Amino acid sequence: MTTLKRIAANDRPLVAAITLLFVSLCLGGGGSTHRLAELLIEMTAILVTALTFAWPLPARTPRLWQVPLVLLSLWAVLVLAQLVPLQPSLWRALPGRELASAIADQIGTGSAAHPLTFDPSATRRALAALLPAGSMLLVVLHMDQFQRSTLALTAIGCAFASLILGLFQLVTAGHVGTLYQEGHLGYATGLFANRNHQASFLLIAAALACGFVAKRHAAAIPVLLVIATLLAGALATRSRAALLLFPLALLPLVQGRLRLQSRIVLPAILASIAGSCVLLQTNQVAQITVDRLWNGNMGRLLFWKDSYAAILRYWPAGTGFGTFATVFRVSEPLEHVGQHYVNHAHNELLEIMLEGGLPALVLLAAGFCWWAAKAPVFWRASAPSPHLGAAAWTGLLLLMLHSLVDYPARMLPIEVMAAMLVGFMLPPASHAVASDLSGTLQSKGKKGRASFGVPYAKAARNALDDRGAQ
Repeated sequence: MTTLKRIAANDRPLVAAITLLFVSLCLGGGGSTHRLAELLIEMTAILVTALTFAWPLPARTPRLWQVPLVLLSLWAVLVLAQLVPLQPSLWRALPGRELASAIADQIGTGSAAHPLTFDPSATRRALAALLPAGSMLLVVLHMDQFQRSTLALTAIGCAFASLILGLFQLVTAGHVGTLYQEGHLGYATGLFANRNHQASFLLIAAALACGFVAKRHAAAIPVLLVIATLLAGALATRSRAALLLFPLALLPLVQGRLRLQSRIVLPAILASIAGSCVLLQTNQVAQITVDRLWNGNMGRLLFWKDSYAAILRYWPAGTGFGTFATVFRVSEPLEHVGQHYVNHAHNELLEIMLEGGLPALVLLAAGFCWWAAKAPVFWRASAPSPHLGAAAWTGLLLLMLHSLVDYPARMLPIEVMAAMLVGFMLPPASHAVASDLSGTLQSKGKKGRASFGVPYAKAARNALDDRGAQ
């Protein structure tokens, strides 16, 4: 294989990741009610995963890669374990199975084996939903730093497209550009059915864009305009979470190497704060969002109270992933029953504790500790080019905080984005590629072209260092 072909072959992970990102964003914004769309995304993830296993990993695989891969694998094993049929005596001994046992006795299946989950089909769908995240994580691990930056720019571009679509939806009261009629009709939902998920997507994209400001001072002003536009789009969704979280999206701007006394960044931050204050005072959309924040429906407090009561009933075994809606309807007090269907707890911590029990909580805590332990790596001043890592760390922070009041990570597009961010926090795969390529070129220089072969090899190595430096 020639050198140019080898370089081109290295871009295959980038193409695969962009394809998976596009498919998930175009088809997955409607949520789990769109089964065919989810199936197509999962099939794309299977194809990408199959191709990924056909590509060799770098010769030196960092041990840091093992942590998120092991946690994701253990999560899949936990979901599979919930589908394993249990002996009747063991199943009846699980907490909260009294009503289910009585029903099984009435219909004549009391002596049969039953799985831990209350809804095996829903749990199987939850297992399949892990495929896109696992596929994106694997393919990002094959990328060098330049490819990761390109993928991040692609995600920012997709966010802009979703923002523009949301503007059409907002201006036309939902008559133009609305993809999901069952969603928040008339709001700026973009590629999603739910405005909160659009806001989460735009906030993550803004955090990624901040990483490019920190890396390239020369392009700071244009990128700051992009960031301001994305944040304005997030506020245009009228999401209360967006109003509270959008300042955190600017965290990568103050990353270690970018000093606050910079002639560009400090005025930009002050201007952003001043502009936000003016916007909140004068803009009707912003005022509506503030009014919703202070005087809006607080029904989620009841969701959380009833969810916690259900957790105590089924703890520590859980009810099975994907079973929240079924279990909540059984556990919800009659005085709290309203006209609207409660599909999620609007708090991922509570929902995971209910569905996965103590094992899921342990895995979740392990993942959080890994994420928190990575903070010093990206935020210290001596870190080598940590800008994309700091932006990814911030994006996950935004997603975790938003998940305390909603369920954005359960949308496959945002799940794929989250896996991409986790991959960005891991070492890139460029070093082995650079050494392999430069070694090949140097060997060619020794075969009669030593006069310019070695300098060409050094130039190629320097170019790859520019692509893969971290």
